This record gives sequence, C-alpha cells and structure tokens, in this order.
Amino acid sequence: MNKKLLTIAILGTLSFSSLILPTAASAETYEDKVNKSEQQVNQTQEDIDAAQQKVDGLKAQSSQTETELATITNTINANKDKTTSLLAEIEASQKEKETLESEIKSLEEKIAQRSEQLEDQARTVQVNGDTKNYIEFIVEAESMSDVLGRVDVVTDLVKANKDLVQAQADDKEAVVGKKEQTEQSIVQQNALAAQLENAKAEMEKQLLEKEVVVSQLAIETASAETDKEKYLAQKAEAESQVAEYTAAQEAAEMAVLASFEEETEETEEAVVVESSETTEVVEETQESQKSVEETKVVASTPTETTKKTEKATNSTSTKTPVKTETPAKTETPAKTETKTPETPKPTTPAPSTTGGTSWSALQSHATSVMGTPYLYGGTTTNGFDCSGFTSYVFAKVGISLPRTAAGQYASSTKVTNPQPGDLVFFKDGGSITHVGIYVGNGQFIGSQSSTGVAYTSVNSSYWGPKLVGYGRY
Repeated sequence: MNKKLLTIAILGTLSFSSLILPTAASAETYEDKVNKSEQQVNQTQEDIDAAQQKVDGLKAQSSQTETELATITNTINANKDKTTSLLAEIEASQKEKETLESEIKSLEEKIAQRSEQLEDQARTVQVNGDTKNYIEFIVEAESMSDVLGRVDVVTDLVKANKDLVQAQADDKEAVVGKKEQTEQSIVQQNALAAQLENAKAEMEKQLLEKEVVVSQLAIETASAETDKEKYLAQKAEAESQVAEYTAAQEAAEMAVLASFEEETEETEEAVVVESSETTEVVEETQESQKSVEETKVVASTPTETTKKTEKATNSTSTKTPVKTETPAKTETPAKTETKTPETPKPTTPAPSTTGGTSWSALQSHATSVMGTPYLYGGTTTNGFDCSGFTSYVFAKVGISLPRTAAGQYASSTKVTNPQPGDLVFFKDGGSITHVGIYVGNGQFIGSQSSTGVAYTSVNSSYWGPKLVGYGRY
C-alpha cells in the first residue's frame, strides 16, 4: 500500500514539474527583459538630461554672444555718429581754411602796398635827403610856436612811418601763424579720419566674427534639440517595452498559478480514487484469508485481486503540460543621424595672376569722380571713403574688392615693384587705415578726408611715415 502511494506521489510531482518549469522559465525571461528595458529607460533619461544641459548651455552662450553683438553694433553706430560730427568738423575746417587763405591773401596785399610805400619813402630819402629837409623845415620856422607846430608835424610823420613798419612786421607774422594753424588743422582731421577708418574696419571684423558664432551656436542648438527629441522617442519606446514585458510577465505568473491549482486538484482526485481501490483490495484479501481458514484449503494466488490492483495502477495518468508561447520581441526603431549643416565660408576675390590691373584701364573711371567729397562709409558718387572709392573704380572694370581697406590689403598680391594701377596702403597704429590707387611717379589718387577724391604724394610729410606697401589685383 505504501509503495502505491509513493508511486502516485512521484507521478503527481513529475506531472506538476513538467507543467510548471517551462512556465516559470518563461516568467524569468520576461523579468530579464523588463530589467533590461528599465536600464535602457534610465540610460536614455541620462542622455535626455545631458542633451537638455547642452541645449541650456548653448542658449546661454547664444544670449551672451547676442549681447556682445548688440554692444558691437552700438559701438559701430556710435562711431558713425562720431564720424558725422567729425565730417562736420572737417567741413568747418575747410571753410576756416578758405577764410584763412582769404585773410592771408588780404594781408599779403597790404604788406605789398606798405612795402611799396616804404620803398618810395626810402627812395625819396636817398634822392632828396628828407632827413635834412625835416631839419630845414623846423629851422625855417618864423616863431617859437611855429617851431613847436613844425616839430609835431615831423614827429607825426616819423611815428607814422614807424607804425607802418611795425604793422608790416605784425601782418607778416600773422600770415605765418595762420598758415601753420591751417596746416595743423588739416593734419588733425586726417589723423581722426584714419582712426575712424581703423575703428570701422575692426568693428566690422568683430561684427562678422560674432555673426558667425551666433550662426554656429544656432546650428549646434538645433542639433542638440534634435538629439533630445531622438532620446525622448527612444525613452518612450523603452517604456512601452517595459509595459509590454511587465504584462507578459504577469500573464506568465498567472499561468503558473493556474497550472499549479489545476495540477493540485487532479492529484488530490487521483489520490482519493487510489485510496478507495486499495481499501477494497484489503477487504477482499481479509475475506479470502478467512475463507481459507474455515475450509483449511490452501488458497491460490488471488488472481482477481491482482487484476484489480493492476487496474488501479493503470488508472493513474499524467497530463502533458501546455506550453505557453513567448510573445515576439518588439524591435527598436533604427537610430537616425542628424547631419549638422556646414557654415558657409566667406569668399574673397582671387588675386590676379596676369600682372595686375593697369592704370590705363582705371584712369577714366577714377578721374571722372575727381573732387567728390569724402563721406565716411560712402561708396557712391555722392561721397566716398577711401576703400569705397577704390571698390567703386575697380568694380567699373569688373573686379570686386573687399569693402574695407584692411580687407583689400589682406586679399591682394603684395608687390615691391609697384606699377600704375596697384593699390597703395597706409596705416596709423595697428592695422591698415587708408588705401589709394598708385598712378606712378610717387603719386596716388584716393579719397582723403581733407580733399575728397584727389591726387597726392605717397611720400608726403603726412603719408610717407604711414606707408605700408602695395597690393595688386
């Protein structure tokens, strides 16, 4: 009896294990997938946080750069205001120069007249002996009062001559002083114009640099925000997988629990049936033994009992466990790459390799605007600054030059043996501040603040010390 019970228990256990183990293994697989997906969610969240920090940093940097850009723009505007004021001063200086030149001309006429008068008086003294005439004029007086009167007349004449000589000396000194004042005023105005040209070139350079930085930051910010969106999509996908695997894990655990309950019920039923059959066999055996004792006949092997026992044994059956299928794994969408667009590079005209532009090609265009006034930032016949003039003339023959004097110097082919048609460059301080067109014989034509478009000497007292060199296009 104990052996049969043990057999039933073993068969029940094997049946239970064959059903539970695949289901439990399936549940463990889902748990691993859930853990892996949760790790992916955490990693993606870290990537999102890092992308957000990058976006915030780029936005802060962009804000700072835009502030610097606004400051540079304000400085440029302030320089333009200063230039307007300076041009007014230059115009006033030009008028003052014209007034001084007029005064100088008037003084020179007076000096010439007095010189002629003094020469006449000196000639009279030499010819007629005016000094003796003065004495005779006094001696011939008829009375004392007449003597005093004649002395006063002679005194007035001598004093008048003396005042005439003194006025002549004073006027000559005034002429010299006014000439020096005029020249000094022009030099100062030229120096201020050069400083403004230098400041303009530097500010425009800084403005371009800041604009490039702002564009690059905008590109990087857009790229970082794209990365953030990509990470958010990956996180949503990972969270979806977590929910899917968690649901599958719960379903697998429910299947394990249901299988366990079903197997338990079947095992209990089998044990009850086997226990009932075993009781019947025992009772029959006892009755058989009692019959033998009463008849004293050796009993044979109880065939019927054996058959019943085998029948009870064969009645025990095991069910084949039902396998649950693992749901298909959801594929993670392929990552997309975002290419950062390249920042367009500024182009500069290539220097000529054919010997440069000749003065004969440029001359008619340059001389056609002779006398055009100087205008800060000017590029038309209403007014030119130095680089505006050279750009205008070269554009007439199909050559595009950079806008500033410093830019024209940087992109030109430097030459040590200048020919007419080359550009000549000057500086007052750290960088190029003035440019003109070399015409030969030590002369160049350019738009100067003091004269407008005019010829001047490369080696003059003002431009000579500032000469840098020559460039060819």
